[in-house]
Amino acid sequence: MFKKMMYSIGSVSLVFSMVMVLASLSTILLGRALTPQEFGEFSLVRTLILVIPPLAVWGQDVSIARFFSRNQPGEYNWHSAFYRIMLIGALLSAIGIGVARMIYKLDWQKCLMLYVACVAYVSTLFSSNLWRGKQSYIPAILMLNGFRGAFFLFVLWMVLTHTTFAYLAIYGYLATVILFAIINMILTFKFVPYGGRPVPRELYTSGILLLGSQSSVTIMGSLDSLFIPRFLDLASLALYQASSVPSQLFNILGRAGKYVWIPEFGRTKQIQVRRISVWVGVAATGLLLVMMIFARPILHIFYAGKYDAGTRVLQILLAAGAVRLFYNLSSSIIIGKLNQNALGYHLVMNILMMLIEMIVLYFGLQHMGVVGAALAMLIVALLRAIISYGIIWKFRQQLR
Repeated sequence: MFKKMMYSIGSVSLVFSMVMVLASLSTILLGRALTPQEFGEFSLVRTLILVIPPLAVWGQDVSIARFFSRNQPGEYNWHSAFYRIMLIGALLSAIGIGVARMIYKLDWQKCLMLYVACVAYVSTLFSSNLWRGKQSYIPAILMLNGFRGAFFLFVLWMVLTHTTFAYLAIYGYLATVILFAIINMILTFKFVPYGGRPVPRELYTSGILLLGSQSSVTIMGSLDSLFIPRFLDLASLALYQASSVPSQLFNILGRAGKYVWIPEFGRTKQIQVRRISVWVGVAATGLLLVMMIFARPILHIFYAGKYDAGTRVLQILLAAGAVRLFYNLSSSIIIGKLNQNALGYHLVMNILMMLIEMIVLYFGLQHMGVVGAALAMLIVALLRAIISYGIIWKFRQQLR
């Protein structure tokens, strides 16, 4: 099981790395070409499209992956589940767009396009996790993140034709999300079989229970980018986003691991927590040391000295990324393997961490600016990892 899991994680990491390299290149090119104010506006819209849909899918994305890792899609009428999830997702997306418009004063044209993209991305979350549940990890990760690579081609075209404008980048990004969602659903409905059995109520109830933990994780992953333009300015968000690009290496490893771990832990009989944790620790420590040493020259090369002031922010985010790998592992064990009583503890923990992060982030921004935002990420990452391992220890008998 361990070798198979490492192979799957390696394959997913390779594909995800290729996509994220292109996504990082898009960020670098836009960061160099746009003014800090324009780059901050683009970063805000990009953050919203990656925050609202994971909340609007009301926990059903992970529930789909969890359920169909144990059951064959061809036995169930998952079509009806899709329509039900999309209807509620469309309503929740409208609420999310309305809140974003009030907070950030977005114009209605951007809000309309953003709404269509959010609903489209909800469908992508469904289709990707359906393939993920049936262990088709490479198609699943491409469905979920392929639009990032395609957007790089669009950015490259803008740069080569000297048409790199903020409004064009924003609408191009949203259009790419919509286009890929349409392609994903066509492929899913064509190639994933379905049966006559109705999807059990268990899928929806588990999803609702997972909603709290998944939504809090989504919010915590984006609170920094949501708070900075609200309490500082868009130029500060530009500095923060530019600084965070090299730290995405840890994000790639963490997300690839979690993408494989949850369904694999769900079907395995026994999990070697200590052994897997040691491997994660060795990889995280080695990578962290190298990235810390070269943080400043990496930023200087990426942005031609434009965002060198973000070196300290990058170093703190690198430490937070290394710690987050342990949380990705422990939370994957909880979600994939443990029963609903453990999921309840996980839910309470994530809600509590979200509240703590809001408080720490607010005071960090007030007193230390974007460095305070990075420190808040590190503090919360440590707390989440420690408490998650505590939950595993409490319910350790469920691992056997």
